[in-house]
Amino acid sequence: MTYADPEEAQARVFLAELERHIGSLMRRRSQWPSGEPNQAIEAELAQIRQQIRNIQRRFPILNLLPPD
Repeated sequence: MTYADPEEAQARVFLAELERHIGSLMRRRSQWPSGEPNQAIEAELAQIRQQIRNIQRRFPILNLLPPD
């Protein structure tokens, strides 16, 4: 699939990578002992969500993340 805007195409690839990374972090978080928050994982998830919001502001057509 080709896109007229190369920046949008790159943003789509980056979003796919971010989604895979979120999945990996969520699996790690689910394996963590219950009741013990892992601040490093939560902080990384928050950073990734912010990166996704920034991309969505730049490319509204890529609005993939549901609101908090």
